[in-house]
Amino acid sequence: MGLSIYVAYKGFDFSADFSGASGYSYNQEWETRIPFQNGGALNEIFLDRWHRADPFDPDSEWIPGKYPALRYNNSGHSNYNKNSTFWLHNVTYLRARTLELGYSLPESLLTKLNLERARFYVNGYNLFSFDNLKDFGIDPEISDTNGLQYPQNKFVNVGVNISI
Repeated sequence: MGLSIYVAYKGFDFSADFSGASGYSYNQEWETRIPFQNGGALNEIFLDRWHRADPFDPDSEWIPGKYPALRYNNSGHSNYNKNSTFWLHNVTYLRARTLELGYSLPESLLTKLNLERARFYVNGYNLFSFDNLKDFGIDPEISDTNGLQYPQNKFVNVGVNISI
């Protein structure tokens, strides 16, 4: 989906371009699902997991969490690497692709400065998105299930456009 907006009033102008999508699936795998994958750090989402009140007492009560308990034994068995719909997410997002705010000098001032046109502006690209994947720290337009893809770059530009 997409949405473009352009508004101008008394020398000021504002334009915005949004894009988004919904109804496609993202399946958490590898680094986004398996704690300590490849000897890495624990994904922050696993702080909300089932765990014992006292990690040194196997008979202590279970504290509930959103994610399964982190268990692993020497034979390679784990309880979090089995695929299921629990790890599947319907992705929905709306991203601000381009936002621009500008000001054009009025004709009376342009004549005094001997200019045909003068416009000052600030614009930004990929500044923010509204999405349901922020908890996982990944970009909604990700193409890899491991979550290791770099997010889109954010840019802010300030400029002047002068015509003599």
